[in-house]
Amino acid sequence: MSERAIAAQLLIRHGYIITMDDAATVIEDGAIAIGKDGRILAVGADREIASRYAAAREIDAEGAPVHPGFVECHLHASYHLFRSVLPDQLVESDSFDTFEGHFYNTVTDEDEYLSVLLASMEMVRNGSTCFMEAGTILTPEMGARAAQEVGIRAILGDAFIWDQPQGFSQGKLEQDDGCVTCATQARLHTELARAPRTRAEALATLGVQAKRNADPDALVRGHVAVLGLGTASEELMMEAKACADAAAVTLNIHQSYSPADTEADRQRFGKDPLVHLHETGFLDRNVTFGHANHLTDAECEALLDRGASIAWAPGASMMWGHGSSLHGRHAELWRRGANVALGSDSPNWSNDFDLWRQTNLAVMAARDVHMDRTYLVAEDGLQMATRAGARAVGLEHEIGSIEVGKRADLVIHTLDRPEMVPSTNMIRNLFYASRSKSVHTVVINGSVVLEAGRFVNLDERAIYARVREASRDLLSRMGHVVAANDVGRSMRRR
Repeated sequence: MSERAIAAQLLIRHGYIITMDDAATVIEDGAIAIGKDGRILAVGADREIASRYAAAREIDAEGAPVHPGFVECHLHASYHLFRSVLPDQLVESDSFDTFEGHFYNTVTDEDEYLSVLLASMEMVRNGSTCFMEAGTILTPEMGARAAQEVGIRAILGDAFIWDQPQGFSQGKLEQDDGCVTCATQARLHTELARAPRTRAEALATLGVQAKRNADPDALVRGHVAVLGLGTASEELMMEAKACADAAAVTLNIHQSYSPADTEADRQRFGKDPLVHLHETGFLDRNVTFGHANHLTDAECEALLDRGASIAWAPGASMMWGHGSSLHGRHAELWRRGANVALGSDSPNWSNDFDLWRQTNLAVMAARDVHMDRTYLVAEDGLQMATRAGARAVGLEHEIGSIEVGKRADLVIHTLDRPEMVPSTNMIRNLFYASRSKSVHTVVINGSVVLEAGRFVNLDERAIYARVREASRDLLSRMGHVVAANDVGRSMRRR
């Protein structure tokens, strides 16, 4: 090492560096130098970087893959206390109208804190270093507290920005729109006591979380989230768009999730929803649509024209049998240049916060539906989970690739997994075999958060015990008894 070596805080050596830069550079025996500010100082061949930099600490990746942290672009982080509570026979509209409404009228700030804490730990352990929450944490400060404690990068929205909350039941509107069943169900919809009820109440909190961005180095930032699914008037949507533009942040909204909310939007707008939003100026590069499972040809053209992002949650659609892998346009749009990122949705929709699972499902489903092994490949999935995710949350200049000047949000795998043996092709081994199982060490903003599969600054067993107790207490207060699956099936002879 040179006597004039440049000082670094952390040096990751002997990694198989998957940079995800513009040239898709892979460095087989590479190193990454990280500064005290948590940014990448240099990336290159190990011999070169090690000769130029002297670090307070070194991590030997031992030849294992190192890649940018994954970016979760659509999830609900406050539901972890009742993961897997919903039985398979539950009708989806009932989950909105009864169970989740009851949950939000029972949950406490401490419950939300513990839920986001567990969700954040799960994401880090599975290789995600940043998440954008869908604006469904009643007390965002609890989410911020939990994310900071874990050390994950978080982008939070104001809670339940809506002004026609009765639409929460899959786009059903309260006013007489010719659908008697829809109007009846809307009137029966559970009212959330701590959420806005009117446009004035929604506007009073709109943009509050974006004020976190006054500190450009903050680990927890803000964006503008509108719930969508028929719950926001067009006037409120345009107010939110103006707020997001002024704050230079992403506007995140559920859109075209199910046939019901898609059709409700088509009725109220008088045309395809995204076509209308294109005409009004709402559709834009800083808008990220959660799900977007039901798009027409015209809507695809509008989305491509304006450069909006989609947060695809294939596991959520599969869980509820929506069929987006069959009729969704996500893979097609990706191949045509759209920015398609990924999300895990919630603990009762895809049930785990593992973006490796989502990206694998996305690639495999696209191949199966199009009957083409090359329709999407492993590298497509990796790009959706990293660079596309970074763009969808508005941080493409900060994270998403391993490049000089970017934040050091990195995932180091291990080769000491049966799925990583033999090491024939690292990317294919990762994507098709080990996925999150080989995640070993996670660095966020230059700090080691997870090391050798253990959290550096958390007492995991104590946290799990607290979560289990809080979950039992929450379900007891709700008066809810967890039911077994009860789906009638004919007996099959062997």
